[in-house]
Amino acid sequence: MKENRTLYTTLVLVTDQFTCSRIIKAASVISELSKTRLLVLSVMRDGAQINPQALEHLFEVAREYDAQMSVEFSDNPEAAIVHFMRENHVVNAITGIPKDETSILVHMWNTIPNMRFFTVTEEGELREVIEREYQLWKDSFEAFSKM
Repeated sequence: MKENRTLYTTLVLVTDQFTCSRIIKAASVISELSKTRLLVLSVMRDGAQINPQALEHLFEVAREYDAQMSVEFSDNPEAAIVHFMRENHVVNAITGIPKDETSILVHMWNTIPNMRFFTVTEEGELREVIEREYQLWKDSFEAFSKM
């Protein structure tokens, strides 16, 4: 961890996919700008089949960006993520793009108002979540993508 970092954290939420490395890379920018430590977390449901090669790849990418990565299993992934966020004083959360309005990510946008959320497109573009209601977010996301 770099000396100029605070006790606050930028958290990257990943799944066990190789493509999640783009999220870690993008989050490193937010971590540097906000002078926060960088943590990576993957929470999967108990009993889920995992991709160990992808997780190992993500551990390596996390190490490249001076980040610590954790993998947790839970029957309630959202509760596990929120607990991790509180325990680690997370101020910025960076994720991929939610699939729809039922996503855990969208629910967290609406229930954790004092945290900054960012999404990372498949192309690696980092965008802050300003509109926290899913349809408004989706509309603004699509409008921005057409620019």
